[in-house]
Amino acid sequence: MFESISFIKRVEDLPRVLKKGSYLLLIAEETPFLEIQKMADVEVCGAIFPRVIFNGKSFAEGIIVAKLLPTTTMQIIDISDLSRFDPPQNICSIFAILDGFSARIDEFLEEFYSLIPKNTKLIGGGAGKSNLIQEPVIFDMQRYYLNNAIILSSVSTIGLGVKHGWKPLVGPFIATNSHDNILEKINFKDAFDVYKEAIEKDGGLDFATTPFFQISQRYPLGIVRYKKDFIVREPVTTNGKNIVLVGKLDSNSVLSILKGEKGEIISAAHDAALLSRCEIPDESIQSVLLVDCISRFLFLDKDFSKEIKAIANAYPSKTMIWGILSLGEIANADQECIEFYNNTCVVGTL
Repeated sequence: MFESISFIKRVEDLPRVLKKGSYLLLIAEETPFLEIQKMADVEVCGAIFPRVIFNGKSFAEGIIVAKLLPTTTMQIIDISDLSRFDPPQNICSIFAILDGFSARIDEFLEEFYSLIPKNTKLIGGGAGKSNLIQEPVIFDMQRYYLNNAIILSSVSTIGLGVKHGWKPLVGPFIATNSHDNILEKINFKDAFDVYKEAIEKDGGLDFATTPFFQISQRYPLGIVRYKKDFIVREPVTTNGKNIVLVGKLDSNSVLSILKGEKGEIISAAHDAALLSRCEIPDESIQSVLLVDCISRFLFLDKDFSKEIKAIANAYPSKTMIWGILSLGEIANADQECIEFYNNTCVVGTL
């Protein structure tokens, strides 16, 4: 999929590293820039994320420059209109970057999955800023885009592993009223009241004195699935009655309120790496593409480096680990459908 991966601190350094070819830029949100200077024989598109990961470290400022192989195609498409998407039939893998705050992510992924060739592996994440406000964060050399997606299609194969490590605190409940990404009622009661009562009973945290997102990153919601792991949904804001989530939640979904212990969260990342590389021999591994949730980073805090180290321990020494801290994670690890996750670690072995 990629010919080379490099890292620079400033947009001004791009002319030094951009040579003839196509490039994906992953930009950490504190990096000052307005536009990408046009260059002859160079095609560029990219997205902004809360942080980026390079050589096993995360950065709030800086740019990952990923040069595409000639066999990899790059396209920006409107999430609401897939008519322009025509994937090559010989592709084996896709890296997808979506507007993380689009209201149509789930509908897009469902339609998108029906268009790609069978057995195509997909990894991706939601772009956006940690202020949790939707802004145009996907761009090319012409302009910025809102409610769009970057699709990289490759003939190369990848390994995938998906794990989160969160455990049920209380539940199950029924989401008796939910619209798109807004959870209105749990068991016919205001969603926030049910959520608040369970968490304050568990940890003594006070919603009156602690910002909502500071609490919610420690207590996500889990959509219960038959004989499968939870799909995690992250609460981001509330109006005192409803809870706004990252990602869609259907009415009548079965939910649990989840809680995490740092050791189990880190161990899950290691398990994701083992799953990702289980069929790939050491000599075939080029690098590790990590799509990890920004909320895991905030939850683990200084221990986030332990999560990266746990992933690295599944690979030969000096294997490059790079990627994004995202607003929602995307994968089709079970080949049944594409899932949009929150608070989850997705590991791609390239």
